[in-house]
Amino acid sequence: MPSTIKIEEINDLEVKRLLEDTKFSRLKPVACSQCGNKANFARRLFKIKGVTKSKHSDDDIQGIIRYHFKQNYSIEHTFFKTIGRKFIVDTATCKNCQSAAITYDIELTSELISELSKFVGKSESKIMEDLNAVAEKLTKK
Repeated sequence: MPSTIKIEEINDLEVKRLLEDTKFSRLKPVACSQCGNKANFARRLFKIKGVTKSKHSDDDIQGIIRYHFKQNYSIEHTFFKTIGRKFIVDTATCKNCQSAAITYDIELTSELISELSKFVGKSESKIMEDLNAVAEKLTKK
């Protein structure tokens, strides 16, 4: 019998702690798709229980959770994160226009480049060179 998925909003103190965690905060809101605002986003985080870690990236599971958020919270834009064993939904709202259509991006810090270097077995300078080449290709399109 499949387990029940439970969703619990994370309290303000825990949200503050998570947002101060550099690994959790790498993927963060950077722009409002409606008004172009690039700062000042209200964040709500939710803990998802009843989903095994191996299913955190499962499209069907995420679809069910997205549907629940749309129906029960009127939230259409959700980002899924795993930190340790915790499965978390991250949402943001623009404080200027109240839109929830927020673009998220990964902040490329020197710490992240260093970790990536170790993970892929390339020097940090080679990682930066490769990232810059990709960025250049993307901006030419």
